[in-house]
Formats: sequence, C-alpha cells, structure tokens
Amino acid sequence: MAVGGFTALLITPAFALSYFSAYAVPGESPSPWLAALQDTLAEAGLLEPGSETVYDRYGVLYLAAWVLALAGLVALVRPQLGLATPRLRRAWVGVLGCLALVAVGILGDYAVPNDVVGGVGFVLTGLGFLGATVAFALLGYALRRHIGASQGVASSVGALGVVSVVGGMALVRHIPSGPGLGFLLAAIVVAASHRASRVASGRT
Repeated sequence: MAVGGFTALLITPAFALSYFSAYAVPGESPSPWLAALQDTLAEAGLLEPGSETVYDRYGVLYLAAWVLALAGLVALVRPQLGLATPRLRRAWVGVLGCLALVAVGILGDYAVPNDVVGGVGFVLTGLGFLGATVAFALLGYALRRHIGASQGVASSVGALGVVSVVGGMALVRHIPSGPGLGFLLAAIVVAASHRASRVASGRT
C-alpha cells in the first residue's frame, strides 16, 4: 500500500504538468509550485512538451500505483470485515467501491487506445472521487459509533474525502492526481502505522 501511494505521489508533479502541456486551455495553468518544477523535470527528461502520449503514459503508471495502493488497503481491511458490524462493513464496502471506481475511470481515460472511452473514464473518475467524499464521512461515523474510535480519528477519517478532493484540486489543479493526493498520503500513513504496530507486537 505504501509503495503504491509513494509511487503515485512521486509522479504527481510530472503527471499534472504533462496535462497542462498536452492540453493547453486558455485560463488554465499549473499551480505555482508545479510551475517552479517544470524546467527541472524537463531537463531531467521527465516532460515532453505537447505530448499526449507521454501524458497517457503517466496516466497508466498512476493507475498501476493507485491499484497497488488499493490492493494493499483491501488486504489490510478484509480480515477485519468479518468482525465488523453491518454498518461498518457497509461503510468499508462503500469506500473500497468508490476508490475502485476511480481506478476503472483512470483505466478508461488513459489505458484504452485512441481515447475510445476517455470521456466516460473521466466521468467515472469524478464520480468515484465524489462518492468517496460521502463514503469516508459514513466510515468516520461508523468508526466512532460502533467500535469506539477516538473522536479525532473518526473525524479525520470522515473528513478525508472532502479534504482530499477540495484541497488536492486546489493544490494540483488536475484530475485524478489532485483529488487523489489526500487518499495517497493517507495510504502511506496507514501502511506505516500498520507496519509499526506489527513490529511492536513482534510480528514481521
């Protein structure tokens, strides 16, 4: 999970800048912090001005990293679902379903040749992210109500969707790497915390 999240975060600057280069739209520009990295990434050979092919390649790489992070989350959550209350189980299914819908949308947007279903893929990606804002809010509520999670933890989980979609878009100005930013950071933190707890308990 951490590997997928970290990989997606690493390629986010080049992925977003490739979009602004390949699809120049009047009035749209990268965030100042991204623009400051543009020359450095170009000199490193990570950007090819105006190339839709390079942009799509970043999309496929981002998809692979997203799926890897999602698979790690599923592996972490699945053993606990049997012990969860019905409400908590439904909340987790909603979260995982929305994040999987994002993956399907990215697949259609970047991996299908000739952009055959690109528009549909983009819509599915957007719906997945919007659905995740609601799903994480419900998950936070279920954690607080049914397993006694601390108010801080439950509130953080509940706010994750809104913070990621709104904050990520403000910071990156690109879909899917903008809305995905907070989810990926959360995946890294959760994976690191899980690893630390296993080490502390004497497991590897």
